[in-house]
Amino acid sequence: MNTRVRTVTLFLTVILVLSLAGTALAGPGDDAASKALTWLATQQNADGGFSGGFSPGSGVGSTADVILAVVAAGSDASAWKKNGRSPLDYLEAQVRAGRVTKAGEMAKAIMAVMATGGNPRSFGGIDLVGKLDALHKTGGFGGTLYEDALGVLALVNAGQAVPEDVVARLIAAQGKDGAWAFTGDTSAGAGDTNTTALVVQALIATGHRDAVGSALDYFRRTQNADAGWPYQVPSPYGTETDANSTANVIQALTAAGEPLGNWSKGGQSDPLGALIRLQDAQTGAINYQASAPGANLLATAQAIPALKGMTLVRLPVVRASSATPAIDLAPPQTLPVAGGVLSPALPLILIGIGIALAFAGWLARRKV
Repeated sequence: MNTRVRTVTLFLTVILVLSLAGTALAGPGDDAASKALTWLATQQNADGGFSGGFSPGSGVGSTADVILAVVAAGSDASAWKKNGRSPLDYLEAQVRAGRVTKAGEMAKAIMAVMATGGNPRSFGGIDLVGKLDALHKTGGFGGTLYEDALGVLALVNAGQAVPEDVVARLIAAQGKDGAWAFTGDTSAGAGDTNTTALVVQALIATGHRDAVGSALDYFRRTQNADAGWPYQVPSPYGTETDANSTANVIQALTAAGEPLGNWSKGGQSDPLGALIRLQDAQTGAINYQASAPGANLLATAQAIPALKGMTLVRLPVVRASSATPAIDLAPPQTLPVAGGVLSPALPLILIGIGIALAFAGWLARRKV
């Protein structure tokens, strides 16, 4: 074989191997997220929204959580339609009807709109950012500390200035053990992993990384032997690992730049593995706890962003498109998920293949 031909053949072989390797680079979180999203799609209500799990009716907060999960997986939330209605349609209807009044729900709605490329300052004819800002009272937005942290993240993502006193209150509300409590209680043992994870993201988003202080130490102390987290330690309800808490802490660690491998336990499991083990092998849904098997909508919706490495510090955007064909997600139809198990490096690999083919064509035109 001519030397030049052998060179081209070798070059193309290397590119092909790299492309196959790139596809295989997808982590276990990608596969788990894809299966979870397919199950989640079957849970959509007739009004386009999703239940919070405590009643069959749709809820603003739970629907916003699902929208963020869809975006985290790289899919278009406006294409998720039941009876012609998408989660965004449901959210807009609730906003128009004046039913979104609490700070936490308003913050979640803002982030859902932002993540889908919409304008939260004019969503359903309502300025959600202005309404959230109007709720501001000294030190917060009139709700719990958890809602205040959500409000901070919503304003940051919307490009709105965050009131300094709200950030100051978040910093001051950290307990001596490094944790934050849902209500803002700073007494010993009052803190919980969920609120702490959310406040850590809010402080990082506002440039107050140093104020996170001993929160990471708190996460170390409350981490279970399976590498996951419970809601609270100690707790009258037990300290078994649950999916929601583990997902929240994973997002906080990711935002803080903490490699999850550094949080492995016994050299066998890291937090991502702990979360994946709570997934039902048949349905793809996420169980709340291993001792409480059963598909849990909120656990599944909140797990997907963590599985995909998404945080609330800076939301990704998958622009909603009305031109996208409607998808009626009634079971047993499966949902094609953008991104899926493909490597994020795939576009670069394809470009490399194109360059290789162009190079091969150039050599072919020369005399052999």
